[in-house]
Amino acid sequence: MPPYDPTWNLDSLYPGGSRSPAFRSHLDSCDTALDACGRSLSELPKRPGPEWAKAILDLQEVGARLWDANGFVECLEAQDVSDALAGQLAGRVQKMNARRAMLLTEMESLLLAASEGEWKELLARPDLSAIAFTLNELREVARLKMPPEKERLAEELAVDGYHAWGRMYEKIAGSRRVEFEEDGKKLALSMGQLHNRLENPDRNVRKRAFEKMESAWGEVAELAAIALNSQAGYRLSLYKNRGLESVLAEPLRINRIRRETLEAMWSAVADESPRLVPYMKEKARLLGIERLAWCDLAAPVGSSDRKFTYGEAAEFILEQFGRFSGELRDFARGALEGRWIEAEDRAGKRAGGFCTDFPLKGETRIFMTFGGSFGGVSTLGHELGHAYHSWLVKDLPFWATQYPMTLAETASTFSEMLLSDAALEAASSDRERLALLRIQADDAVTMMMNLRARFLFETSFFDARRTKNLTVEELNAEMRKAEETAYCGALDPNGYHPLFWASKLHFYITGTPFYNFPYVFGYLFSNGIYARAVEEGPAFARKYAKLLRETGRGTCEDIARKHLGVDLAKPEFWKRAADRAVEKADRFVALAEGV
Repeated sequence: MPPYDPTWNLDSLYPGGSRSPAFRSHLDSCDTALDACGRSLSELPKRPGPEWAKAILDLQEVGARLWDANGFVECLEAQDVSDALAGQLAGRVQKMNARRAMLLTEMESLLLAASEGEWKELLARPDLSAIAFTLNELREVARLKMPPEKERLAEELAVDGYHAWGRMYEKIAGSRRVEFEEDGKKLALSMGQLHNRLENPDRNVRKRAFEKMESAWGEVAELAAIALNSQAGYRLSLYKNRGLESVLAEPLRINRIRRETLEAMWSAVADESPRLVPYMKEKARLLGIERLAWCDLAAPVGSSDRKFTYGEAAEFILEQFGRFSGELRDFARGALEGRWIEAEDRAGKRAGGFCTDFPLKGETRIFMTFGGSFGGVSTLGHELGHAYHSWLVKDLPFWATQYPMTLAETASTFSEMLLSDAALEAASSDRERLALLRIQADDAVTMMMNLRARFLFETSFFDARRTKNLTVEELNAEMRKAEETAYCGALDPNGYHPLFWASKLHFYITGTPFYNFPYVFGYLFSNGIYARAVEEGPAFARKYAKLLRETGRGTCEDIARKHLGVDLAKPEFWKRAADRAVEKADRFVALAEGV
């Protein structure tokens, strides 16, 4: 087994970390490019021609440059949370992103000015044909927006208004500390650390952690309500001035799906969710309780004593990837050997994991902390799936690589499924199988119940917010109602989480409204694709790669129709995908009865 270094190499991108002269030079070049784009847009002739094509390609290029910059500062901040210089660089990049957004708005309005004949002629140019889908999309967006001067004003005001409420919430959430006694010691835990205690095998620990969480969020609920109401008010005013009647119009467009598709997906989820209730009852029985409460949803059941070194995890992943696709295996080996992955378990790193790509370099970087459990193996495989997706599109024009969030989890979730099925096959005891099936069943509960509760809450919240600001009590009531519906009333009546709206960062993310249904789409879409892969065998690997390569150049419906031959606006695909997700819960119940 070859030794794999668990630390990444950032110097091959920009040597010197946060003090890198090369990276500062890159940022200077981004500033210069933004200035040049602004000048060229202001000087464009009224009729489309070569000058238009150059302006479009220049703005695409500066987008790729800033994508590299975003990725590098994200890596710097993640590897060392005390790196103050990295934070300064992130602030500079954020300002440049705002400048680019304003230039993009200006270009959208110019695109709209072209006649249909001029537009078709422009898109037929060899240097633009590969990004025709994105350009058509930008032109369509322009039709939905206010006049350019109003859009620029809205963008400018949003920095210290709309987005500022999100930053305020992040500050409130990040600064929360709670005293928690553990092993005879009193600890000051963050909300994230406290949330991790909900995975503790000891129910007393879980209950105390949840009660502390509820109390902590209750103390700042008034502030969170102000932030949530203010953000929603901004969006509703913006949509009204754009002539948009539904708050879903923008998130549907961003995620490149139709309303009919979203409704078909949620219909399948609503129909199949009750099948998860027997799993929840069986899990409660094994935990020695009558009904699950919120603090029990992530509790472990079963056990697996198997521990992996980083090298063993890498070899396991390569073996399973290779059983599906030699190309996927070879890519993953290259990423491991090329030190594209930061997995070392050390102090000073940010929690969580991510994969970010560097389009100018044609590389990616993966961040995580590997702890030796199968969960760590799964996370590594998940992020390598993301990296493979980026690698497949690296030679395309930058705008043709920008796939929506709905499709962004396709390769990562698919890769996880390859590993989890292999682990189940290799499990040496029923208790180990239970532990692995529990992880997959809990994923189904999260995606089909928890995420549905978020969507139901957010939908009802915006309906109510059209006429008034909601109080903490009203927000709690809306959240509780959504949870009872989504969890099919299966939780302990005293075990719901009415303050979930205050505790979940996703509700306060301004860049991606309705940060919930794209996860469910990606999860079920991957399940549907995986079912097809099992049916068709190794021959499917080539189709799979072609599908991933197309994800930045079409709507979700177009891609599914072209590569899978299915209509996402009809429930059949979603019911089959949901059935595959729920099947792991069924297997858990059948196995648990004999344990």
